[in-house]
Amino acid sequence: MKIKKLTATFGGLDGAALEPGDGLTVITAPNEGGKSTWAGFWKAMLYGIDTRERDKTGFLADKTRYLPWSGAPMAGEAQVEWEGREITLRRFPIRTNPLGGFEAVYTATGDPVPGLAAANAGEQLTGVGKEVYLRSAFVGQGGAAISPSRELEARIAALATSGEEDVAYSAVERTLKDWRNRRRANRANGLIPELEEERSQLNAALQEMAEARRRKADAERELERLEARQRELRADLDIWARIEKHQLNRRYGQAYLEWEKAKEAVPEDRPHPIFGTMTGERAWALAQERQREREAALEENRRREDRRAEAEKQRRRGQIETRLGILLGTAMLLMLAAQLLGGRWLLAGLACAAALAWGFCLLHGRKLVRRAKEILAVPAIPVPEDENWLAQAAAYREGLAQARQARAAEEAARRRMEDLAAQGGQLFDTLELLHEPPQSKAATAAQLAAVERELAWVQKELARTEGALSHMGAPEDVEARRGELDGQLARRLEEYDALTAALEALGAANDQLRQRFSPALNEKAGGLFAALTGGRWDRLTLARDFSAQAAGEGTVLPHSALALSTGTAEQLYLAVRLAVCRLTVPDAPVLLDDALCAFDDKRMGLALALLKELGAERQILLFSCHGREAAWARAHGVPVIEGWR
Repeated sequence: MKIKKLTATFGGLDGAALEPGDGLTVITAPNEGGKSTWAGFWKAMLYGIDTRERDKTGFLADKTRYLPWSGAPMAGEAQVEWEGREITLRRFPIRTNPLGGFEAVYTATGDPVPGLAAANAGEQLTGVGKEVYLRSAFVGQGGAAISPSRELEARIAALATSGEEDVAYSAVERTLKDWRNRRRANRANGLIPELEEERSQLNAALQEMAEARRRKADAERELERLEARQRELRADLDIWARIEKHQLNRRYGQAYLEWEKAKEAVPEDRPHPIFGTMTGERAWALAQERQREREAALEENRRREDRRAEAEKQRRRGQIETRLGILLGTAMLLMLAAQLLGGRWLLAGLACAAALAWGFCLLHGRKLVRRAKEILAVPAIPVPEDENWLAQAAAYREGLAQARQARAAEEAARRRMEDLAAQGGQLFDTLELLHEPPQSKAATAAQLAAVERELAWVQKELARTEGALSHMGAPEDVEARRGELDGQLARRLEEYDALTAALEALGAANDQLRQRFSPALNEKAGGLFAALTGGRWDRLTLARDFSAQAAGEGTVLPHSALALSTGTAEQLYLAVRLAVCRLTVPDAPVLLDDALCAFDDKRMGLALALLKELGAERQILLFSCHGREAAWARAHGVPVIEGWR
């Protein structure tokens, strides 16, 4: 089979086309140019995309990794030459499968190719399944080493020995081991461990049943003891309650008597004859005011009495002056008469003086008398009676304070009586004689609480035990099941021993098979390894898991591939790949993605020369991000493709 043209809408490729040559073709592109995408596209065109793969941390499934960047549907077309005719393969999306649709037609006529379908196209075109092709003719980036595969081992073993498709040793061994592992894979996995585990569980269940029955009996006895103790403590608490009831009734009776006495001590609420219903402060203020009024009246009367005494003096003096005026008047008249009679001027002068004195005394005396009468006519101010106002107000105020105290005492006694009544106190009580229990009420209550907590725990434990027993079933059924398991276990142990013997016999037969299997592949791989290393390494040994050891000129012991340099190890595994490819896939195109990156220039030239030689037998596509492969190819007439349209 040869690839004529690939057209892809796949990942970063948007309708891109690639047309390789018949033999070796070197295809160059920079990093992120799409080389690995072309490799993935060719694999998808042959075998489709596994939609069961899921994205994981550090890994993208192909259906996610190769989603077209352009947003267009994933699709592709491959024109190949197969069995002498050109055919066109097409894959396109269908429902949730990005490349689930498939079509294979003859390019010239468009007629369907019989026998080619989406599921078998890769195996029909290459002659091998996906596992073999990916481990032989398809070298992905950094994937030269070959991982073990039953399918690949079976094909190599068959073709390298008899040329027939026989069953591989590893497949038979795996089948026998699977059968044996189903009996016993290790101490924990397999039918035998499962039977042993189930029997162990049944033994444990029987022991657990016995233990549960014992716990149930213990719990029932403890429950009975705790319930009896609970009844005793509750009876003691009941006695304490009755004692407290008696004490409460006694306190209530005392409080009732004190209240009655306090009520009697409260005075009647009658108005005072002087102060009425005044407050103590108002009564005291009124008494002070009345006291000040009386003192003011007394003081005013004293002042009036003093004025009357003075007025009486003035009246007497006025009377004296009036009499004196009368005497002077009489003297004046006598003098006037003597003047008239005697004609004496002295007497006339005395008469004039006497007239003046008379006039003054008469007028002034009468004025004093009149004023004195006016003053004496003013009566005394009425003086309030001396009621001892302040003493009465003090007594009134003291009486009010005592009344308030009496009412407060009555209120306090009433509240205390009501509080005791609210607690259940009453005047009447029973006459029973009660003795205090040995422990105080607080200690009894604490013990009862502890007993009830323990009782609740025991009840839960008993319920759990009864529930566990109900789920365990009958011991007879468990015993019967254990007998069945003993029989099954004996049969499985016999089968395990028989499969162990079969594996030992298969191992002996495999030693003979390896004598034919290994030389064929080792010889082909060793020759290719010598060509790739210029004869530095010329012998190669492969184990069944495809781990390799190499030997060459100057080496005493073979070297593991892990001990070789990176470039030499890559050359070793490329030689193995090409040898496997020659044995298993003689006609399919070989695709190498940056397979020569770790090669030095000399060994790169040797590798390209070998690939050119092999290109005469089959088509080889070498992708590279370096220019040296392209330069060598141009110098040696090998087609070079730089990029794609």
